[in-house]
Amino acid sequence: MNAIRLLLAATVILSHSWWLGGYGPEPSPGGVKLGSWAVLGFFGISGYLIARSRVRAATSFSYFKARLLRIFPGLAVCVAVVAFVIAPLAAVMAGNRYFMPDAVSFFATNLSAGTPGIALAGIPGTLDGVHDPGSWNGPLWTLFWELVCYGIVGLVLGVLRPNLGRVALLVPFLAGSVYVFVLDAGWGPVSTPPDWPLIPVLTFLAGSLVYLFQDTIPANRSMLFLTGALVVLPASLGFTASLVHLPLSIFLIMASLHLPFPNVGSRFDVSFGVYIYGWPVQQLLASMGLPPVVPPLVFAGATLLLVAPLAWLSCRYVEQPGQRWHRPRVTQRRMEKLA
Repeated sequence: MNAIRLLLAATVILSHSWWLGGYGPEPSPGGVKLGSWAVLGFFGISGYLIARSRVRAATSFSYFKARLLRIFPGLAVCVAVVAFVIAPLAAVMAGNRYFMPDAVSFFATNLSAGTPGIALAGIPGTLDGVHDPGSWNGPLWTLFWELVCYGIVGLVLGVLRPNLGRVALLVPFLAGSVYVFVLDAGWGPVSTPPDWPLIPVLTFLAGSLVYLFQDTIPANRSMLFLTGALVVLPASLGFTASLVHLPLSIFLIMASLHLPFPNVGSRFDVSFGVYIYGWPVQQLLASMGLPPVVPPLVFAGATLLLVAPLAWLSCRYVEQPGQRWHRPRVTQRRMEKLA
C-alpha cells in the first residue's frame, strides 16, 4: 500500500501543477480532478488501515495517541519550514514583502491541521505575482477531515464489537451515499459541490468497511478487475461522488496484493511528506518564475525532485521518531537494531 500511497501523493502534485502554474483546466477523468481522485484513494486506504489499527489497539488511549503522533510531528515541522524558511525565501526571490507576525500566525493556526475557520491559508504579501497568491497550505484541509474520520472510527469500534461496528459504520455510509446520489442525479436542491468533504469521508468509511468485511471479500484478480470496472462505469456516467467509494477502496487494497512493489516504502514511507510539502514547493518554484517557461509535466517533475529529500528527512527524523513514542520500549529497541 505504501507504493500506491506514494503514487497518489505524486498525483496530487501533478494535479496541482495546472492550478499553481496557471496552465488552465487540468485533466478531469470522470469529471473529477486528478487530485480529487488521489484524495479519494488516500482516504480509502486510510480507512482500511485505521480500522485495523483500532481493532488491534489495546486501549482507546493507545489508539488515539498513535493517530495523533502519526500526523502532528510531521505537520508541525512542515508548517514551520513553510512559515520560516520557504515563504521568506520565496518573498526575497520575487521581491515581495514578508512580515514575521504574519508568519507566526500562519504557523500557529495551521497546527490545527487545516481546521476550517482557524487555519490561515497564506502569509500576506509573500506570494504576490503567482497564480494563487493567497495559499501556502492547499492540501492541509484534508488533514482535518482525516482526523474527524479517525475519531468516528475510533469511537464506534471502541464502543462496539466489530460485528456491531460493521453496522454502525455501514448505516451512515449508505445514508451518505444515497444522499450524494440524489444530488448527482439532479434530484436534489443543488448539484454535488466540488471538493465536498463528505465525499472523501464516505471513501474513508468504505475503506473501514473493507477491513471489517474482509473475510467475505474474495482476494483474487477477478475481484480486482470487477471493482476496477465498477469505478470506471459510474465515473463515466457522472456518479463518481456517490458510487465509486466502495469499489475504489477494494480496488486499491486488492491492487496492493498484486503489484510487484512490496518493498517500496517498507522502511521509509515518504508519502505523507510528499503530500504536505508538494504545494509549498510548487509555490516556491512559481515564485521563481518556472511555470511560464516549462510545461506542467516538467513543473510537476521539478517539484518532485525537490520534495523527495524533504519528504525523506521528514520521515526519517520526524515522523518515525514520533511514531516510536507510542510503542513499547522492547519494540523500539528491535526497530533500532533493524535500522
